[in-house]
Amino acid sequence: MLEDIKNKINQNVKGISKEINNSASAASEMAKNKADSVVLGLATKIIISSMNGIAGKGLSYINNDKKYQSIIDKTWEILPLPMRLVGKDTLNYEDNMFFIRKSIFGKDKEKPEVDSNDKSIISRTIKKMFS
Repeated sequence: MLEDIKNKINQNVKGISKEINNSASAASEMAKNKADSVVLGLATKIIISSMNGIAGKGLSYINNDKKYQSIIDKTWEILPLPMRLVGKDTLNYEDNMFFIRKSIFGKDKEKPEVDSNDKSIISRTIKKMFS
C-alpha cells in the first residue's frame, strides 16, 4: 500500500515536471516569435555600440577570447528583456557574437572600426537569430 502511494507520487511529480518544461519551452518559443522590429532595432543598436566600444581597445584586445567573452556577457545583460527571455542557447548568441567579431574585425589590419557595412552585418545576424 505504501509502495503504491510512493509510485503515485513519483508519477505525479514526473507529470508536473514535464508540464513545467513544456510551459517553459512554449514561453520561449512565443517570446522568440513575438520579437518585433523595435526589439531587434534596439538590440542592433546595443551590439553596434558594444562593438564600437571594443574597437577602441585595439585588435589584441578584440582577438583575446577571454576578454571578448566578457564583452559578450556584458552586452547580453543590457539586451532587451524579450531577447534575453528567449535565451542564449536558443539564439546561439555566443556563436553569433563570435561570428560578428570575425566578420567585422577580421578585415581590419591596423585600426579596428565599425563601418556601415559592419552595421549591416550586425543587423542581419540579429535577425537571423530569430529566424
